[in-house]
Amino acid sequence: MRYASVMIAALLAACSSGGYSPTDSGNPSPSGQTVTVRMGESATVPGTAVTIAFLRVAEDSRCSLDVVCVWAGNGQVALRLSVPTDAREVALNTTIEPRETGYAGLRIALSALDPYPTGEPIDPDDYVATFEVEIH
Repeated sequence: MRYASVMIAALLAACSSGGYSPTDSGNPSPSGQTVTVRMGESATVPGTAVTIAFLRVAEDSRCSLDVVCVWAGNGQVALRLSVPTDAREVALNTTIEPRETGYAGLRIALSALDPYPTGEPIDPDDYVATFEVEIH
């Protein structure tokens, strides 16, 4: 069984601005982090109060690796982004827009949806989404 992992690539000092800040009391803010989440699970972006919950794969029309296609297809994931005082559901795509969203001062971009289709059915429990997170 594979588990979702959260890797920290770098941390920068928090920017102060009006409104909600994703950081806790001046702790460092994320920049260039990679967050990986298994479908049905969630992960908190390190150094923030932002949680990314991977709800489901809404679409997976990506061209199988063993087939030549005119179009690469698209994978779409449904997410719930949340902080203690707010939550929002969004859909991000692998090929078409939107591939990223802004939330709580962060830019969250879908960078990978695994496994890639091979012609065999994909067990929903095997899906893992990877996100690039930066200060917005």
